[in-house]
Amino acid sequence: MITLTKKKNTFKTFFYFRIGYATYLAFFIGIINLLTTSYFLAIKKIPDIVNIFPTFEIYVMTVILIGLPLVTLIGWLHFKRVGTYSAESAIGQQAFPFNYRYQPGYNKEVFGPAYLEILKINRKKLTGEKLTEEDLKKITDIEKKLEILISGGFVGRPPKGVL
Repeated sequence: MITLTKKKNTFKTFFYFRIGYATYLAFFIGIINLLTTSYFLAIKKIPDIVNIFPTFEIYVMTVILIGLPLVTLIGWLHFKRVGTYSAESAIGQQAFPFNYRYQPGYNKEVFGPAYLEILKINRKKLTGEKLTEEDLKKITDIEKKLEILISGGFVGRPPKGVL
């Protein structure tokens, strides 16, 4: 029988594998593929371009010297100037459901109720009302949950596999 820890570690390992493969290995394989196919299937067939890039090494060095700064500039423009990244972020914000409701976990279990109690206490103080035993019990419950969070514990119902 597989224990929860082994299953959790298996999923973590698979996640790390996917990130390593998709972000790094596939990236480098893609660059090598682009360079070799563009040179040997396209540039080698056009005599005028072969005069500019007589060897594959010169082609690679030229692409590195010109291509790296160019794609870095394009990436910078994507984030800072063109507006595509801000549009993508806006769509992501609209699609994320917890931008329109309280996020489960410590936000919903501790901080939301704490803010609500602070507002209620301030309203009662401003209107001259006294705190009830129920108010004090809610405050004590929130304090206990905050202490649990501060000590590294969980509140509410953590998702399956977190513990």
